[in-house]
Amino acid sequence: LMRCSKSCRLRWTNYLRPGIKRGNFTPHEEGMIIHLQALLGNRYLLNWKLHGLR
Repeated sequence: LMRCSKSCRLRWTNYLRPGIKRGNFTPHEEGMIIHLQALLGNRYLLNWKLHGLR
């Protein structure tokens, strides 16, 4: 397959990277999502990595 560098990078980032979490959210992750939504509104995704979620 011929793929451009952007599509290769996106595939690595979203599917192939070691340590990527797949599957359902844990109860802790669900609680953190609900807490961040209440605290920050829809901006919680900006701080997602700071809290160690996925």
